[in-house]
Amino acid sequence: MPVDSNTLFVQVLHCLAVLAAFIAPALLILIPIRFLTKLPSFIFRKLLHIVAFTCVTLMILSSRSWQAAALTSVMLAIVIYPILSAFEDASWFGKLFVQKSAGEIKKSLLLLFFMFAAMIAVSWGFFGKPHLAAAAILMWGTGDAAAALVGIPHGKHKVRSRFTDGRKSWEGSLAMLAVSFISGMIVLSNAQKMPLPRAVLSAGLGALLGSATELFSPGEYDTVTVPAVIAAVLLLLR
Repeated sequence: MPVDSNTLFVQVLHCLAVLAAFIAPALLILIPIRFLTKLPSFIFRKLLHIVAFTCVTLMILSSRSWQAAALTSVMLAIVIYPILSAFEDASWFGKLFVQKSAGEIKKSLLLLFFMFAAMIAVSWGFFGKPHLAAAAILMWGTGDAAAALVGIPHGKHKVRSRFTDGRKSWEGSLAMLAVSFISGMIVLSNAQKMPLPRAVLSAGLGALLGSATELFSPGEYDTVTVPAVIAAVLLLLR
């Protein structure tokens, strides 16, 4: 249904308020932890990822239109990129955001928020399924975080295949599968009120194929391949 400009403006403000209500207290906790403790960099990085994916999921579930949710994601990408560019040479920037390479954080966030917008536009705008967009995003983000949080310190059994980079482990992949499945079940069975058998099938197959895609995708491409596969599975089983 078309949304007039005044209504859309109010809805975007609502989306931004939801994001701010979640992100602000999270950062007030995480930033002191980063600078005052010896928390490993990869853990802090994945905690930031969990905050980003969770707050976007909540924004989708509370938004009144797909246009507002998608536009908010695009606006954040456009606003955040130049801000990060302005501060990326500061001494505190690399320590706070744990960059893998120069410019990696701003490029990753740009791609991330545009991917959010694309998933919202397709799942909600085209198919009319807002909860599937929310489920796919949460499954993708929490699963990816679990893969790193388990795989980096405890991944003793590397996946040996010419189709992988040799750094990913079975432990990390299984952690992603489990956490992604649980996240999908939470959204599908509670927010969408999907019958339990269907929720188990959808979340299970989405988590399985999403984890397999993450395992075989080069690191620079999994931001696109993993959410696309999970969303496709959920939409096919809708």
